[in-house]
Amino acid sequence: MREAGDPVRFKIAAARGMLDAALIASLWTQLAAWLTFGLAAGLAWGSWAGVAAACVSAAVSLSALWLLIRVAIDRRLFAALADLPAELRAEFSALQTLDQALLELGWIDATKAGRSIELRVRGVAGLLRKTVVLSSLQTLVLIAVAVYRAL
Repeated sequence: MREAGDPVRFKIAAARGMLDAALIASLWTQLAAWLTFGLAAGLAWGSWAGVAAACVSAAVSLSALWLLIRVAIDRRLFAALADLPAELRAEFSALQTLDQALLELGWIDATKAGRSIELRVRGVAGLLRKTVVLSSLQTLVLIAVAVYRAL
């Protein structure tokens, strides 16, 4: 049974909420990229605007895809932490076990092992910021192509 006052539980919940938001932003970025490609295809591909829009959109989309993969992995890891019983989720022991698994997979280096839950939640916040920046940039490219095409 989980205790209502378990602060780690709330930190994990905050991280999971940010990861859900990052997932939505990343998915929108991918959709906006496809819409941009569709609109840019309507432009003359030999024009600088069509080529520039396609290149910027592709670069943003690929960057966002990498972040989407990270978000998907982190969502699963934080869900696994959240599913642990409170007595097993003691901050140090659960995070130490998680770090050991990530080290064995080669997904982190030894310098990242041992981070507190607070540092991990801050990392998730940074991941969310990056996805929102890319999503905003992709949206601006989409709007620019739509306006350019309408002219």
